[in-house]
Amino acid sequence: MRTGLRVAVGIVLLFGVVGLCIHYGATYDTNWPHPTGEQLATDYDEYVDDRILLIGEVQSTDPVDETLTIEITDDADEVAAEIEIHDTTAAVEPGGTVQAYGTLQAAETMTATETVVVNHGPTESQYKLAVSVVGILLAIGYFLTQWQLNLQQLTFNQRSTTTEADHNG
Repeated sequence: MRTGLRVAVGIVLLFGVVGLCIHYGATYDTNWPHPTGEQLATDYDEYVDDRILLIGEVQSTDPVDETLTIEITDDADEVAAEIEIHDTTAAVEPGGTVQAYGTLQAAETMTATETVVVNHGPTESQYKLAVSVVGILLAIGYFLTQWQLNLQQLTFNQRSTTTEADHNG
């Protein structure tokens, strides 16, 4: 395949992926079946007695009463609502992140059917990011030990696995 054609196909694919990402971001909130932070801030009473999913940062925990208090943020990362979640035994520290599914009640409370801990503490997301970066670097390193980039033809070529002893017999 000619280099110009490869570049053209790469550009078309790149624009397609970027277009899909923009479309996804633009329609995400309208396709999300649960209330967002903005919707809770403006129309909280509309969602009372509904079964919804909330995702937020834990502000306080009370293992004796089996409650958590989480902050729900809006798109600007401002606190839209502070919800107290009842009937949860999730082991999480303040600063951690949880997903709570249950029935929203008046006075900014929720009775949870299920609570899933996303991050147990405030430093866990940095740990996940660091492990991901190390994994990506290892994968790239392994790939480059098996393949080499030919910039003139814009191709990857498999590295030769034969040694001089193989050629001498």
